[in-house]
Amino acid sequence: MMNATARIMLSGFTNLSEVEPQPISITKQTIFQENTAFENFLFTLAHQQPEQAIRLLNEWIETLPSYDGTTDGSDVVLPGVKAPIDIPSHWAEKPVHFIPNGFANPKAPRLIYIVRNQYFFCQEQNLREWLWKVHGTKSPQRILDIGCGTGTTTFVYGELFPNADVIGIDLSAPLIRFCRDWKAQRGASKVFFYQENAEVTHWTDNSFDIVHFTYVLHEMPQENARKILQEMYRLLKPGGTFSAMEVMYDETAQEREARVSRSRAAEPFLEEYMHLNLPVAIGDTGFKYIKRHYDCKFPSSDGMFLTALKPNTRE
Repeated sequence: MMNATARIMLSGFTNLSEVEPQPISITKQTIFQENTAFENFLFTLAHQQPEQAIRLLNEWIETLPSYDGTTDGSDVVLPGVKAPIDIPSHWAEKPVHFIPNGFANPKAPRLIYIVRNQYFFCQEQNLREWLWKVHGTKSPQRILDIGCGTGTTTFVYGELFPNADVIGIDLSAPLIRFCRDWKAQRGASKVFFYQENAEVTHWTDNSFDIVHFTYVLHEMPQENARKILQEMYRLLKPGGTFSAMEVMYDETAQEREARVSRSRAAEPFLEEYMHLNLPVAIGDTGFKYIKRHYDCKFPSSDGMFLTALKPNTRE
């Protein structure tokens, strides 16, 4: 529950509900429910008054279900892979999105899950429309979703291509455990989740027909982002499709600087991401036919959709 100090802090805010909603208890049985009024309130507050939001978040997150498992993560790695996997140093040193201990926090899954209703490419209906728009004529056998988070994109791929094996990977063991629970509820028999470091995975070259990520590379230094792009190139079959939904790379330096300034507190690596220039970095990796997609509904203010192909070595 919000304490008296928190209520006083919130009383003068604008663009927020006049009646501050109370947190509702979340359990593993109710964790897949839609966002509560308090969670939407907290999300709005984080954009307007992050310092106050952090105080409430730290109090609230302690009440959430915990997705603990084996200490070394051996319950979530690929069969035959020795745990623990290597974790990039930035992931632990600079937690993002105000989350205490970052995505490694075993109580973080609900907090990540509710974001799917806040950003354009986290919403299932938008994912379904755009993924079908570029992949609908294909018949992939294996699809890899990098940085799968709570699995929304992974499940959409599984529904669009029910005959394909769809694999979601993430550095966060708690998120992989959450995804597996959601998989059981959704009955997604051909969707699989594993803890993996996307910079150096355990699959052989040319293993996937589609490799994809959604809102991932802006969460890390440039060096790590480039390693993931290189790994995606290695894993993709010649002629296969790369696709990505990411934070908007704005057209002008002024717009990019403004976006960084607005999000600096929650996104410590966003400035590095803007200097990366993702469309150019994709080409530097070796991908061809890079396309940034637009139509009458797009771009949204928070995301862009990119595709590219791995050249066919027989050409």
